[in-house]
Amino acid sequence: MKIRTFIATASLVASGSLVAFSGSAQAALYTTCVGDGGAVTVSNDLVVPAGKSCTLTGTRVKGSVTVEAGADLVAAGATFNGAVTVEENAYLDLTDTTVKGTLTTDSAFGTHLEKSSLKAVNTTEGFIYAVDSTLGGNVSTTAGELYVSGSTLSGSLTGADNQYSDVYDSTVKGALTVDGNALGGVFCASEVYGAATYSGNADNLQIGGEGLLGSCAGASYFGGNLSVTDNTANAVLDNAIVRGGLTATGNNPVLVVGELTRIRGAVTGETAAPGSASSARKAAPQDRGADLAERAAERAAEARADAHEAGKSSL
Repeated sequence: MKIRTFIATASLVASGSLVAFSGSAQAALYTTCVGDGGAVTVSNDLVVPAGKSCTLTGTRVKGSVTVEAGADLVAAGATFNGAVTVEENAYLDLTDTTVKGTLTTDSAFGTHLEKSSLKAVNTTEGFIYAVDSTLGGNVSTTAGELYVSGSTLSGSLTGADNQYSDVYDSTVKGALTVDGNALGGVFCASEVYGAATYSGNADNLQIGGEGLLGSCAGASYFGGNLSVTDNTANAVLDNAIVRGGLTATGNNPVLVVGELTRIRGAVTGETAAPGSASSARKAAPQDRGADLAERAAERAAEARADAHEAGKSSL
């Protein structure tokens, strides 16, 4: 692996002039990764340079990790003690990996997480695909695509202004917010223990049970209040227990509530029974997670090939 350590000099721009501070007190060590890396410990920060690829297996990084614009980082069995930042059009692929800091993406291509543990996730644009993972803190995605399956989230989950926000066979211990998603969202065979809110979404919403986006085996549970308001989506709530109340106002068409739904609290607003005119339009069954997985696999394969070539040429 081409792996180099640099001394970065801190600088400050003040009153239109560049002021540099040198010396060991202001210097910061960082390591660049281009190619393949194994079970080594990086004692400082790690940077994947713009447009380059890095694959890590069993690597431990004590500092922060930055994947610069257009770069790729694929890691398996790794441990990152600090924060991870993924920049514009960059890609992050983690398997059996622990991130002890916050993962932040900014207009990234996407993030694939499998059997991994992260302290918190904060993404803007790009997709996030999380399978069989543990996500701590509060997780939020904006202007991208969100797919969570077989995972546990210790805090809240927010999908705002995404293409869609889908949750399958997962547990959200905090609140759930799905707001302004162009293609709606799915909540299937999952549990949320805080308040759940679906607002301002379009296209289709499948909240538990058989629905507009295909079949869903297993019941869903809402431990608090459920609010489904001001949506233009065709929305169905079924095969679910709502421990709190249901608010269903401002929806056009109105929310369809199936016969397998149990609501313990009060119901506010207008709902419809299955088979009514409001539920006539159906969407073709689809698995949006499969599409994200395919895109992630293609980018990861390209990253591994590029990293392997770079590693061979730099040994």
